[in-house]
This record gives sequence, structure tokens and C-alpha cells, in this order.
Amino acid sequence: GGGIGGLTLAVALSRLNIDSDALEIDIYESAPQLTQIGAGITFWPRAWKILEKLGLTTELARHLAPGQHIPDGTGPPRLGFQFRKADGQEGGTEYSIIVTGTPLSFHRTVVQEALLQHLSPSIKFHLSSRLVSYTESSGSVTAPIELSFADGKSATCDLLIGADGIKSIIRRQVTSENPHASSLDSEGDRCLNTDPVWTGTFAYRCAVDSTILKEKMPSHRALTTHVVYCGKNKHIVAYPILQGSVVNVASYVSDLSKEGVKYTGPSFEDVSKEEFVPLFETWEEEVRLLIQNTEKPSRWAIHAIRPLESYISTSRNVLLLGDAAHAMTPHQGNGAGQAIEDAYILAHLLAHGIRSSAPTSSIAHVYDVIRRPAANLVHHFSRLQGLLYEFNSPEFEDHADESWSSSHVESLGEAIIRDWRYAWETTAEDDRERALAMLDRRSF
Repeated sequence: GGGIGGLTLAVALSRLNIDSDALEIDIYESAPQLTQIGAGITFWPRAWKILEKLGLTTELARHLAPGQHIPDGTGPPRLGFQFRKADGQEGGTEYSIIVTGTPLSFHRTVVQEALLQHLSPSIKFHLSSRLVSYTESSGSVTAPIELSFADGKSATCDLLIGADGIKSIIRRQVTSENPHASSLDSEGDRCLNTDPVWTGTFAYRCAVDSTILKEKMPSHRALTTHVVYCGKNKHIVAYPILQGSVVNVASYVSDLSKEGVKYTGPSFEDVSKEEFVPLFETWEEEVRLLIQNTEKPSRWAIHAIRPLESYISTSRNVLLLGDAAHAMTPHQGNGAGQAIEDAYILAHLLAHGIRSSAPTSSIAHVYDVIRRPAANLVHHFSRLQGLLYEFNSPEFEDHADESWSSSHVESLGEAIIRDWRYAWETTAEDDRERALAMLDRRSF
């Protein structure tokens, strides 16, 4: 797959100066050309520091909106997010999160282009290559894996990385052949179905021209910072992208009784403003201005996969990465960040393993041990975050219809950041060092 995760892995391997005789990389992408659907993508300092090590941040920084600060470890703590109880006409109470490293937001195309510019010329990129299955030899774990594509072509590889997204063909085959790669349902019970499930949430995604918003409300928060407008069963996330020329808006509408229900409609489709605007007509003025001035809204059925019990095949020659491994709700803005961490850890394991002659089975095992618990925990945190935004977590659902005091909002804000601090207070370096040390020991 040629998405954020697959491209980051390729760039990371390019940066590690592995002998070209020891490693040959092919990227297979199903689309005839690389495009990115969706608009905004957010990086917290933990992911940004990885991008910095990969040499991508100078290019990306050119696209930052005014007021966004690169998390370089200097300077005072800054406003990271504002949360508002905004589902009333009179305006809401708010809670500000002050962080040592603010989130940075971009259009997905900008990120993709930066990654493509840093690919090694030796990497072979194959477009219009939709994988339908792979075949491993039953007689040897060192025999090449055969790849079969929809156009009838085939190829072989020694190690297959499934970075093919939430609808991953590779995940389906890995989990069907490996009973230990099954998923866990919300009760923690084993579930053999690892296909995406509907979360009961629709997201209306759109953009607002910043010039129009400035004319109508020069002090609008979303012009300069990340804002989450909270209400019962609904919330809106808004922030500036494209050097502040556009405000990216994602509006979520949830029905928890439908979580896990099979969704038969289109994954996303364009909708009229007549469908979208009335959903927030009783909210505060800031929200109404955003919604009324949106351009080309689209409705997305938000899907996720249940947490997997393994990210690797029985042979340990097939690995899952990014959304193929842990597609999650978007409520912590960290899905792409987790794909980047997968790629960073795996690239270092591969480079170290090649130089130390470690078998790929050992590399895969360490990758799974290090990344699966971490990414599955973020998957869990992200779901909890969505419940908090919409007053559906146990500690706040009884207060949704009340007039909130500042203490209510402060309690909500503290609950939100409790399981989010890792994104700006920690780095992936400890995990990288632990992974390399584990590979050296090979005590498994």
C-alpha cells in the first residue's frame, strides 16, 4: 500500500543506508495514481519527532498555519486544544489544554508529497496493482511468498508488509490462517471476524474559507487553534490547514446503539448542506458560522477494526502495519501517528536485523511484541475520547443536559487529557531501543 504508513516505512528504510544487495523494496498500490481522500491530518510531537528524524519536517513546516509552533523542546507551554460545551445558543464554557508541544495539522496531500520526495530512487513503485491474495510455501518458512494481483500478474517477496488500509486483504488472510491473530470484542472475548465494523458514528467532513470566517467573526477560535465543540451525541473538531487559508471541519454524529451494527450504505458520499446544517442549528454561534459556511460537505461512516491479538502471520513472514493492523476512531488525531510509529520501529528492526543476520521471523516477533500493545492501547484511548466528547462516558452522561459549571468542564478536560499525554510528553525512542535490545537478545 502507498498510504502514509507504507510510504513512511519506505522512507525510513531509505534513510538507514541498508546495502542495496541485502534489501530490495517494492511498493504495490492498487490505485492508478496516488491520491488522498479526506483533508486534514494531525501530528502530535511524538510522531513529529519521528518525521524530523526522517528529514521531512523542513518541507512540512512550510505549510503550517500561522500560530502553529514546531515542538522543538524550547519555549513556554502553549495552547494545544480548546474544548467547549457548545450545544446551546448562548455559547459554551471552555477548557484549554496547555501543552509543551502543540498538534500540527496539514492537508494529507502535503504529507504524501513530502514522503514521495524522500523515497530512494532504488525503490520500485507499482501502481494499479491490487493484491487479491498471497501464497506461502507449506514446506519452508524461507521460501518466497507469491503475490497474486487482480490483473493476473504475480510477484514474489521474502517479507510481505500489509499496509493496505482498513479494508486490508492481507489482514483478512493473516487472521484466517492464524487463530492467534483474531480480534477482541468490546467485552474482551475472542472474535474471528476482523473486518471493519461501524462505530455508529457519521462524520461530516468539509472545509471553510478562512477569509469568509474572518469577515463574519475575526476572533473565531478555529482560525488559529484546534477546537473541539462538544455536545450530547455530537461533536465538532475544527482547525486551520494550508497555511491558515482554510479551516478543516469534521462534525461527528453518533448513535451508540448502532455500534457494531453492519452498515450497508456507502463508506462516504457527498451530501447537501440541507442535510448537514440542521444537525447543529441549536448550537452556539461559533459552530453555526462554521457549519453554515462549509463547502462541499461529505458524510463518512466511521469504521474501525477490533483490536487484534497478533500483527503477524504464523510463518512470521507477513506483517500488518497502520490501519491494516489497528484502524481506529479518529478522536485522538493519532491514527497516522501510529502508522508512522509502526514504520519507524519496523524500519530500525529490519536494518539492525540485516546487519546482524537476524532471521525475519525474529524481526517480526519483536515488532509484534513492541507495537501491538502500544497501538492497541491508543485504539482503546481513542474510543474513550469519543465517548468523553459526546458526554457518553459513565462519569459525564448524567450531566449532558445540565447547565455546566466551570468545574464540570474542568473535570471533562482533565479526563480527556488523562490518556492523551503520551502524545506530547513521550517519544518513540524508548520503544525503538527496547526493540533493538530484544532483537539482540533473541531470548524468545
